Amino acid sequence: MKRTLTAIAAAVALTAGSASALDSESLEITLGGEVESNCELVPEGSASYDVDMLDTGNQGSLTILYSCNSPYTVSLESLNGGMYHNESTGGVNIDYDVEASWLGLGIFSPTVTNSADMQGTPVTIVTNNDWVNILLNGGTRTGNLDLSFDSPSEYAVAGTYSDVLTITLAADY
Repeated sequence: MKRTLTAIAAAVALTAGSASALDSESLEITLGGEVESNCELVPEGSASYDVDMLDTGNQGSLTILYSCNSPYTVSLESLNGGMYHNESTGGVNIDYDVEASWLGLGIFSPTVTNSADMQGTPVTIVTNNDWVNILLNGGTRTGNLDLSFDSPSEYAVAGTYSDVLTITLAADY
């Protein structure tokens, strides 16, 4: 029996000694990557839309789709600050309102901006800095722009009118 206990003790000592003698190495790998910011506006480019200068109500709705995989800002800018009367070379300029509303996860309150306020200077109509909201929406939103003439007392004289309304989607990242 004593011989069995001695053999077991020797086996345990041998195992313990060999366990502490094992060689170990490791490699720590730091991973990195990058995704460029990508914003898309649909439609993009240029378009034309005829408005009824005598209708003080809603002139219809333009639906835009956009996506951005980073924080972004959407802004509007008016070239003339209103509907520029060509025959009077701008002596008559009738302002209008643009109401913007947005659909998607998260709440964005509709905004109303007057064309005179956005003449030559972009006016921000929505900003999204919420990374989780951008992820949950897949970066995609739908917006409606409603144009209306704000004052029935404004008098539209005969002639042709024009303005250029620029919608800009810009990454803030």
